[in-house]
Amino acid sequence: MLRLGSLAAFWAAPPAPPVHWHIKSAPAAVKPGATVSVLIAGEIDPGWHLYALEEPEGGPNATEISLTDGDAADLLNVEEAKPKTVVDPLFGMPVQFFAGFAIFTLHLKVNEATPAGAHTLHVLLRYQSCNDRVCLPPHTDTLEVPLGVKR
Repeated sequence: MLRLGSLAAFWAAPPAPPVHWHIKSAPAAVKPGATVSVLIAGEIDPGWHLYALEEPEGGPNATEISLTDGDAADLLNVEEAKPKTVVDPLFGMPVQFFAGFAIFTLHLKVNEATPAGAHTLHVLLRYQSCNDRVCLPPHTDTLEVPLGVKR
């Protein structure tokens, strides 16, 4: 009986997310009040794609990028590399997506009151990924970005 329960738990486990995030570039040290850019990249497993920052109503969930409350910086805006635009057979409408990899540039302003020292920004990446047959439910990953602040 225990074996059947273990097997059921194994089959019910959600699949591993097909997008793997990492920091492409970030400033080593900044001053309070500075405006800086952080590049993040998502490596997307073969056969999967990740939707862009803006998608039509009734279509897939657009990728959302934010910082956690209390981080040492504020997110001013996010830029994305040029996504592919195609008519998606799962949604029956034109959508924008990335396959293989996605690059996002986060423009940040370091808070004036941030004390000198080592800090960690927590980038929240909420996204939906699909292949040609199925879409996974939206998923949120957290990417930690080290930030050194000097006075």
